[in-house]
Amino acid sequence: MNRIPGGVWVPICSPCDSTGRFLPAEFEKAADILLQEPGVEGLYVCGGTGEGLSMRNAERMEAYGIAVDRARRRGKKVLAHIGAHVMRDALELAEYAAGVGADGISTVPLPGVEHPGQMAYYRAVCKAAALPVVLYYTPGAAQTLPQVLETMTIPGVAGIKSSSNDFFFTMRVMAEKPDGTLVYSGKDEYLAAAVIEGANGGIGMWGCVFPRAYADIYHFAKAGDYRRAFALQTTLNRLCCIAFRRGLLQSFSCICGHIGRWEQVFRPPAPQCDAAFRKAFLAEAAPLIDKLMAE
Repeated sequence: MNRIPGGVWVPICSPCDSTGRFLPAEFEKAADILLQEPGVEGLYVCGGTGEGLSMRNAERMEAYGIAVDRARRRGKKVLAHIGAHVMRDALELAEYAAGVGADGISTVPLPGVEHPGQMAYYRAVCKAAALPVVLYYTPGAAQTLPQVLETMTIPGVAGIKSSSNDFFFTMRVMAEKPDGTLVYSGKDEYLAAAVIEGANGGIGMWGCVFPRAYADIYHFAKAGDYRRAFALQTTLNRLCCIAFRRGLLQSFSCICGHIGRWEQVFRPPAPQCDAAFRKAFLAEAAPLIDKLMAE
């Protein structure tokens, strides 16, 4: 089985129309924009930012194929997120992603399933894909630290994306993980600190709109250039404070429009960015957005 590298993987959006229908041509444009950044290792497809759980399997399969095609043209890689509401759908997606040439698989836990069932699920995913698997620990996950560490011992599991709001939890995962496994920081607000503490990479939603700045935080921190790493981290965190206060999804959508990217990336009934929201948000956030874009 091939190994997957650390580094920055960008969770690509899955642009849609007003009904939530996936727009493959817009997705292809998004992939090309993100893959041109030299500091980006590859794409993380149909994760939380990409709304995989809100898409139909056929749409996700189409996204995998496009992502692999565009990534190969630039010598880059693809992690296909296959987490689903039911195990059957996830395994179907895993097999398909492997078949079209994805470099690895990622998945959130199955909803409502206790730890023994999660272990069985992860083993099945590893078998179905026969690719390196990156587990995805989400803020709402009920798994304890010993359970998370046990999942990382499953043959075929290459690492984990830790998006815990508790930085010390992520630090403990990094300190106690099985030898040879990777930890990706999934919480953008502490990316620089996570890399300094030993994270092998980052997979975070703000990389989708600020891929260069996000990658620079990682690379500066890894190189020991803490001044520049934390200068960018501080700017990003100030923007995050505004976004969380005003509404994360609307703020993210507003930024997408402001920088000339995608009209809609979150499916109904997710809250959308209207003209009034855009005006108020940009009045406060535009200088930070422009600073991150100028990086």
